[in-house]
Amino acid sequence: MASALWPRLSERGVPRAAAAYLVTSWLVLEVGHLLSLILDMPHWAMRFVFWLLVVGFLPAMVLASSSRLFARIGEIDLPETEPASRSEHHLHEEGAGGHGHAKAGEVDPLPFIVGGLILLAILFLAASRYFGVSATEAPHGAAHAASAAAAPAGAPAAPVHNSLAVLAFANLSGDPKQDYFSDGLSEEVLDALAHVRQLQVAARTSSFSFKRRDVDVATIAKQLGVAYVLDGSVRRDGNLVRVSASLVDARTGFKTWSETYDRKLDDIFAVQQGIAAAVAQALQVQLGAQALPRAASGGTSNTNAYDEYLRGRQLVDMSASEAEWRQALARFDAALAADPNYAAAHAARARALIGLANAFLTADKVRPAYEQALAAAQRAAALAPQSADAQSTLAYSLVYTRLDFAAAAAPFQRSMELGGGDADILIRYGLYACRTGKAEPGLQALRTAVGLDPLNPRAHKSLALGLYATHDYPGAIEAMRRALSLSPKMSLAHSVIADALLMRGDAAGAQAEYRQEPLRWAQLTGLAILSARAGRKDEAKAALDRLTSDFGDGNVYQQAEIRAQLGDVSGAVAALRRAREVGDVGLAYIWTDPLLDPARGDEGFRDLVGRLA
Repeated sequence: MASALWPRLSERGVPRAAAAYLVTSWLVLEVGHLLSLILDMPHWAMRFVFWLLVVGFLPAMVLASSSRLFARIGEIDLPETEPASRSEHHLHEEGAGGHGHAKAGEVDPLPFIVGGLILLAILFLAASRYFGVSATEAPHGAAHAASAAAAPAGAPAAPVHNSLAVLAFANLSGDPKQDYFSDGLSEEVLDALAHVRQLQVAARTSSFSFKRRDVDVATIAKQLGVAYVLDGSVRRDGNLVRVSASLVDARTGFKTWSETYDRKLDDIFAVQQGIAAAVAQALQVQLGAQALPRAASGGTSNTNAYDEYLRGRQLVDMSASEAEWRQALARFDAALAADPNYAAAHAARARALIGLANAFLTADKVRPAYEQALAAAQRAAALAPQSADAQSTLAYSLVYTRLDFAAAAAPFQRSMELGGGDADILIRYGLYACRTGKAEPGLQALRTAVGLDPLNPRAHKSLALGLYATHDYPGAIEAMRRALSLSPKMSLAHSVIADALLMRGDAAGAQAEYRQEPLRWAQLTGLAILSARAGRKDEAKAALDRLTSDFGDGNVYQQAEIRAQLGDVSGAVAALRRAREVGDVGLAYIWTDPLLDPARGDEGFRDLVGRLA
């Protein structure tokens, strides 16, 4: 039966119609893809055209078969100089039951059919751009809408063409313990791309949040607000490594670049550099006279040192206990033993020491840890003065270990010049700027960090702290609630919301928030301040006594806040002086803290602020 069907379909011109339809569809998709990039059309428009062409194939073939239109296209037309042969040809066709071919001078319809389909597609795409739904308003974009709602005012409504996210490369080695290596490789590529000024690169926390989740590229791009997604995989076998990477245009789902690298582990830095450079080229980024930054910025050529550094960084990411912080420090120390000039490892060690001291060490051990941290940060900056990470870590260490806010200004500014596209660098600088009275650049940095890292609760928390420091209490509450929606157990979040509500006169709301705060010292501080402002001085003093007996010099700054709210200005100033003696980093808030306002007119307070500036 199939053998009898094919001649009948051929006679009716169906194969010709199918070929014409497929070629035309290909042209429509190619032209449409080009227009979607030029006109910044929503990705769903091209998907609609694609499925329209797929669904339309069968009806088009039925129409071609019934009309026999394509049976007349492409027939051999003998020249007029051979009339006898032409007559014989016509008689042969008629005897066979054929309908003959187009008469001389009849217009070939195929160009008009092809042109018409292309014109209709172009008109549809243009209409979708100018009259339809925009890319950020596409149907079923609830996740993106939620992200956009949380974004600060003035944030771009649609992803720019040079924005991308680097996902965590899949570990195909068969050993889950090798995750640190695949994560580290993808993060190094991300870091290299983030330092290219022409690119906007989503930060690691948000990009890596999709690891081991079955989420399509379009959804990832919507939630991260990017136009492209870089994905890949790593297979490591001893000293050999295979890295595959591909860049996907999220609006169309098409790969714009892909590559596979088979290398020895000693060449891993060249692989990182090659991926980053290829992605930049695929996005048509003009790098000017500057070369792409080395992937392992402030890095090493020693693979053992790099391996230990990656293991330490993975432990920092998981650092929920003192033991994990100490294991991370051991890894960084091992990296430095293999390569003493590894600047990135020195910087990571400095931040780990500060993190360990702030969270777990007793008061007598904090100062030695701080001194080690500052020395490591200074070493990193000396080894890699052009590293944004090293400069940012130095500034961060000067604030935490020395309360030297003036000395931190220069390295913070330098870090922004070198790496203003890195969310962590933006957060460190933004908080410093907001707390020291530089509200405009500080908030701009924090809002940029949220845009680059929209799924990172720490980014939203930092923005909330910056907004609170500039006395934008409604904004602080909104940003902190967004942080809590991403991380419901986040510490200090309820306390900051309560402080903001208190400043707005909502004592009942503030009390409810203080009672939800998981950190006991923060809860005690808040309830004491609430009692002091309500005139219940005995309750406030009792809470202050508990705070002092339970935490001692660990919370001297908060003791000063409570005393200021009680009207004990001299006691507040004395507590602030003590905070400076013990290195209480809470003093970073002294310039903008509204809870200290009752003491601002005191000469001793002004003298202390002048010494810190």
